[in-house]
Amino acid sequence: MTRLRALLLASCLCAAAQAQEIVFVAPTNHTEPIASFGAGGLLQGGILKDIGDRLAERLQRKPRYLPVPSRRVSETLRKGEADLVCYVLPGWLEGEYRWSVPVLPNAEVVAARPEAPDIQRLDELQNQQVGTVIGYGYTHLLAEPGQPLPFIRQDALNTRSNLDKLAAGRMAYAISEELTLRDYVRRHPKSRLRVVMTVARYTAQCAQSLQSRLDFEGINQQLAAMVREGEIRRILARYGS
Repeated sequence: MTRLRALLLASCLCAAAQAQEIVFVAPTNHTEPIASFGAGGLLQGGILKDIGDRLAERLQRKPRYLPVPSRRVSETLRKGEADLVCYVLPGWLEGEYRWSVPVLPNAEVVAARPEAPDIQRLDELQNQQVGTVIGYGYTHLLAEPGQPLPFIRQDALNTRSNLDKLAAGRMAYAISEELTLRDYVRRHPKSRLRVVMTVARYTAQCAQSLQSRLDFEGINQQLAAMVREGEIRRILARYGS
């Protein structure tokens, strides 16, 4: 009986520990400064981890990060395998979610080599190879629904790989996130990569799975407080943003 009670107690303690978790999706297509993954594929740093760690602390929960390929993010949330993903917008995910307040400002830009001509419109890239990320449709860049993109896709696993190819001269332009490009140039100043066009500015949100049992209002209130109290701004400042 003593052994049985010990096993039951251990089981209860394990369940209680799991109940105190908040599980974040860590999309593996993200690169620094948004996310940094270690050799084992686990999230080890970056803006998303800093925000997740701080949110979990405010909620008095233990953060756990689930590395997931970008194409499986929606499926993972729909199945309830994670509670939350941050740095997303409604048009980026399939399905229904609980959406937080805007949290993380960024911009989608066209990055270019130093000698590449400036552009003002995407159709100026007609028939040119442009760095893109595999698995992304870029339907928001279409002039009309159903039309092809105005450029030739040059797919890579993530934006960082595209910027490496851009710096190496394999193409003249790439679609990038402003934060990622800024961090890349800070680390590789000799690349002299630059923004030639801002496609859109946005403030990304967090999306909670409808299967999650965590209190959404509590999560949303803490995220709003992090924005209001300047905590998000201070996190971005750590990365020179």
